[in-house]
Amino acid sequence: MMEEKQGFDRNQIIGFVLIGVIFMAYTWWAGENLPDEPVVAEQVVAVEEPMAISDAALPVTNQGISAVDSKSTTDVASLQGQDFVSNEAVAQADIVIEEYTLENGVVRYVFTNDGAQMVEVQVKGQKDYLGNPLMLVNRQQRLGGANEGLFVADHQGNHLSLTQGETTWTFELGESFGLAWSLVSPSEGSLDLTWFQDGIRHEKAFSQEVTTTTTYYWEASEGDESSLSDGRDDEESASNVSWVAHKQQFFSSIFTCDQHFTHVDLRTETPVQNDSTRTRAFRSKVSLAAVNGEIRASGLWVHMPNQYDMLREVDETFGNIIPFGWGIFGWISKGVVVPFFGYLEGLGLGYGLIIFVMALFFKGILSPLTFASYKSMAKMRVLKPEMDAIAEKYPDKGDSKKQQETMALYQKTGVNPLGGCLPQLLGLPILIALFRFFPASFELRQQGFLWADDLSSYDSIMELPMTIPFYGDHVSLFTILMAISTFMYTKMNNQMSAGSTAGNHMMQQQMKVIQYLMPVMLLVWFNSYSSGLSYYYFLSNILVFGQQWAIRKFFINEDAIRAKIEVTKSKGGRKSKFASKMESMMEQQTEGNRRTRRMK
Repeated sequence: MMEEKQGFDRNQIIGFVLIGVIFMAYTWWAGENLPDEPVVAEQVVAVEEPMAISDAALPVTNQGISAVDSKSTTDVASLQGQDFVSNEAVAQADIVIEEYTLENGVVRYVFTNDGAQMVEVQVKGQKDYLGNPLMLVNRQQRLGGANEGLFVADHQGNHLSLTQGETTWTFELGESFGLAWSLVSPSEGSLDLTWFQDGIRHEKAFSQEVTTTTTYYWEASEGDESSLSDGRDDEESASNVSWVAHKQQFFSSIFTCDQHFTHVDLRTETPVQNDSTRTRAFRSKVSLAAVNGEIRASGLWVHMPNQYDMLREVDETFGNIIPFGWGIFGWISKGVVVPFFGYLEGLGLGYGLIIFVMALFFKGILSPLTFASYKSMAKMRVLKPEMDAIAEKYPDKGDSKKQQETMALYQKTGVNPLGGCLPQLLGLPILIALFRFFPASFELRQQGFLWADDLSSYDSIMELPMTIPFYGDHVSLFTILMAISTFMYTKMNNQMSAGSTAGNHMMQQQMKVIQYLMPVMLLVWFNSYSSGLSYYYFLSNILVFGQQWAIRKFFINEDAIRAKIEVTKSKGGRKSKFASKMESMMEQQTEGNRRTRRMK
């Protein structure tokens, strides 16, 4: 027993000795590899574990600006006074990552001294479709190029300077939208800034928001805006650019430069985080020119709603990012629709009533054209028996004699066969301008009317258990009402214009197909579209019914029209420019047919 115990004690002693040797060897090796300045290790820990600061912890100054002062030590303060501070010196100073808030009554910014980054932007007074505060930037944006490492901060009220060596970013917020920025940095050539941002979802109709999200930019040399393709991956490059805008459906982030960006490379694409919380990924690279070995640039960084008048208050050219349409459609929207809508809004009317008044107003403007169209249709109905007789006489629709007799009839009676179409075509620009206005109108965003909770988005009276391709997962009542009224309008219009297609049974059949197909297509197209637009079209159709009834009841007498046509026929008729042109074309066609027969 004694021998076993002694053997056990000997092994134990040997084990302790070996452990001691290993420990001393490790201690010697670790001491040889320790850094000269132990404070660096402390700074690494500080950088890797930034302090989380909540809004509740932010002290409020007497200007109403939340502020978090830098916790820089005396060493950092001494470094700030030097002409040049190396990155290594700053890294060794006692700097911790901090956040700084600038805010006024409409917007709130949060910056960090880690890379001089803007990490949060909240548009005050606005909510997303879930009722949360509306964030344009929420830790998903980064500006690279002159923003690496830790910066020394000087934060006073709504002014923030972030300095690292000879590089200084300065940000200053006024009383409204538009954050003034400036950059001073040494550079032998141009400096490229990379602005990466993922668009955050804000609206209920996600697919509509995605398709209206893209990048706009203003070419100073051209004096005009350009944009990448809506809703799909695209990229472009340009030179001498005044500003770049990451534009979403109702909010935009706009980066301007007073000295102009010498070159920009822009790209929009599907976000890496491809889900329903992100719309598009913006990837913009902008170049700043150096002068005498230094970058000195300034401008505005604007985060605001896409409200036409508000945008133009910040910069006259910003209003161009709202897609009101090109050419005459944009002119009508900006020159007529927007001012009239603003006037009605200023009266304090509800938005449902504003849309109703707009429908009355524009139908009133178009009423002379509508009257002319219906009067022409009435003339065609009076001529229908004679048109049918010509069609029976010449059953071949391509017969030139049939066309000649038809034109002769128009000439004798003084009837223009296009008189019913031209007035409607003249009213088409207003119709298209309104089509572009309602989905782009920020004023309608989250404004309810009847069962619709947001006139800028779709209304829903029923959620479907599945998503129907091209239709959606809900049922829009305003779209249904608009489709039904469109069917009734088309049917009534076909009855009134039956005379214009007399003898042309194929055209009549085509009109019937359109009559039944169009409402179905509208149900598909507009189910996820702006309920305000569907409501407007529904009202417009109802007003048309009233116009048609009043015109036929009080203004158009077919017996009087028939008598007037007979008087015109007895006088031989007066050849109109249209009739003369058509007659000349008929003669050329007849002569061509004769030559063809001779060659055979």
